[in-house]
Amino acid sequence: MKHPTTDEELMDAVRDGSEDAYGTLFERYRAPLYAFSLRMTRDPEAAADAFQEAFLRVHRARATWSGHDGSFRAWLYRIATNSIRDRARANARRPEVLDAAPETSGQGSPTDRIALERALAAIPDPLREAFLLGAVAGLDHNEVAQALGISPDNARARISRARAALREQLEPS
Repeated sequence: MKHPTTDEELMDAVRDGSEDAYGTLFERYRAPLYAFSLRMTRDPEAAADAFQEAFLRVHRARATWSGHDGSFRAWLYRIATNSIRDRARANARRPEVLDAAPETSGQGSPTDRIALERALAAIPDPLREAFLLGAVAGLDHNEVAQALGISPDNARARISRARAALREQLEPS
């Protein structure tokens, strides 16, 4: 029997009861999903909670997984996005911007990263979600569309509008 290597094969194994496959997916997505959650919530504690909730939901929904519905990655980020939205609604307020930007790849100065975080906080949630799914999570337009439950054209438009809004926010006055 072939050892599962793709996300979809691993999730098929999880659906069939493999805790090892679940652990592999968890390790594979630990850093990128947490980074995405941190960028969305701008709060390390809320990001950790959203990350954990997303993986709990994956485990609970394992019996309903169908690889024919799209990529596992898009499905996971959709679950994470919904978890973050649910928490935000439960808190009935938008999280505040952190004083320092989350750790990034080391590109740009700390001042630039803080400016970017503030600009991200200033754009509407639907645009920020689409932008972060593409820029931070690395999803393509089709996966962004799947993760947000929108059309690929709408995903492209949101990402484009987000970029324009960020450019506007970051332009020197």
